[in-house]
Amino acid sequence: MRALLIDGYAPVPSAHLGTAADVRPGPGEVRIRVEAAALNPLDAKLARGDMTGWFPLAFPYVPGTDFAGFVDALGEEVTDLHFGEPVLGRSEPVAGGALAEAIVVPARSVIRRPEGLDVVTAACLPTPAGIAHQTLFDHLRVSEGAMLLILGAGGAVGRAAIQLFPAGVEIVACAGQPRGPDPASPARWVRPDEPDFLRVAAKADSVLDCVGGAIQHRVIAAMRPGAKLAAIVAPVDEAAVVARGIEAAFLVLETRRDTLAAIADAAARGVLHPEAPVVFSFEESAATYRDYVAGRRIGKLVMTTGGGR
Repeated sequence: MRALLIDGYAPVPSAHLGTAADVRPGPGEVRIRVEAAALNPLDAKLARGDMTGWFPLAFPYVPGTDFAGFVDALGEEVTDLHFGEPVLGRSEPVAGGALAEAIVVPARSVIRRPEGLDVVTAACLPTPAGIAHQTLFDHLRVSEGAMLLILGAGGAVGRAAIQLFPAGVEIVACAGQPRGPDPASPARWVRPDEPDFLRVAAKADSVLDCVGGAIQHRVIAAMRPGAKLAAIVAPVDEAAVVARGIEAAFLVLETRRDTLAAIADAAARGVLHPEAPVVFSFEESAATYRDYVAGRRIGKLVMTTGGGR
């Protein structure tokens, strides 16, 4: 089968279209004919070698974790998915494989795509909406009456968190660029250079940190004892959080069917709506991927294969 391949870590990877083994699914696995695959910041970090401590890659490597398509083949012991079913899913970062004509993944990493959810939108969901959902409901467990501060709220994870927030939670969204009131958003927006920013951090019950760096350090220094912080970009300063008496963790997304089902259902109902992506073809994937890793392309990018039935 055809696939996008990279041969090693590099600031601008030597991405090229090539041939990868057309593997049959083993026990508990499924093969998905890819119709759409989304790029995420993690894909760029993996290619540059920024995540070798967490996700060491074997080369040649086929990039991409988030995909949508249809079931093309079933391995033994898979009984809850069927040939031809429309699906969405996520492969583990060390496995990659989504920027290809087909991908083999464990069946537990795939769910049936809800009716009315198109392949491009579905491919945008697993990583950004998945980590937002797990952070809110599994770690921070934000409850009614609490204040949630989202750092880097203008990105895909922050956007998903705002849309998935539990009822009755006060949302304060922090982004670097000025933003006017959005009637459709429940969030109050602040910039990190505004005087009110640290006052909000001091009042917050929970913080979702999508940026790391200096802003993370400033917020930790302002947080009240007993508050929680979940970081998804950079590990927290353990000494600083202990000194402040806050609960903090660096979270890595766990691919789970319950999370995939929750975010797919939210998208199908119109509760969750990712920012409209830029779509590119399979034939354009090498140049687009190189530009994305190098930082010359930003925003949400989705490859479509034209591989429909």
